[in-house]
Amino acid sequence: MLENMNRILERIDGLHQSFKGMAHKRGHRQQQTFAAAMLEATKTPVSLGINASPASNPDTTVIASDLKADVDKLVEKYSKEHNLSVQLVKQLIAVASDNNPQAVDQQGNLGLMQVKPEIFSKLGYQNPFDPEQNIKAGTAHLADMLNRNGGNLSNALAAYSSDPATVKRFGGMPPFQSTQTFVSQVLGGLGDDKKRE
Repeated sequence: MLENMNRILERIDGLHQSFKGMAHKRGHRQQQTFAAAMLEATKTPVSLGINASPASNPDTTVIASDLKADVDKLVEKYSKEHNLSVQLVKQLIAVASDNNPQAVDQQGNLGLMQVKPEIFSKLGYQNPFDPEQNIKAGTAHLADMLNRNGGNLSNALAAYSSDPATVKRFGGMPPFQSTQTFVSQVLGGLGDDKKRE
C-alpha cells in the first residue's frame, strides 16, 4: 500500500514539474477537473470512460480513425496471445473507454481497457495511455480473471470491473450498479455464441 502511495506521490511530483511553466494559471487550474486540466495542458480530450460523451473536436476524430486500424491489430494480437475472443476485447474497450486511449474514469482507471493503475504497474508497464501497453495489460488481466473464475465470463468481467476478492466474497456478481452495468453492456454487445467462449 505504501509502495503504491509512494508511486502516486512520485507521479504527482513529476506532473507538477511538467506543468511548472504554467504557474501563472495556477489559481485557474485548481478549479478544474483532472480531465479539463489534461485537455488544457495537452489539447487532447480525456473522456470519463463509460459515462463519457464523444469528443466534438474534429482533429480528435481524425486521430481516432487513424488509430483505429492500429488498435484493431493490437486487439487481435493480444487477444490471440491470451486466448481471448477478439470480439470480447473490442466490446470491453467500447464499453469501458468508448475507444478513447486517453480515457480516465472516476475511479482512476486508465486508457482503452480502463486498466487499474495497480494492475498496470504490477505487470511492469509504464504508460497506460499507450494503446499497445494498455491492451497488453488489459488482455493479460482479463485472461487472469477468466482463469480465476473457471471460465465464467460474467464473473470474470465483474472481477475485471471491481476486483477478484469482491467477486469471491459475494460468490459471483457483486451487488454494485456500476459493475452490473459494465458486465451487462459488455455481454449485451456479444452474440450468444461469443458469450460461451
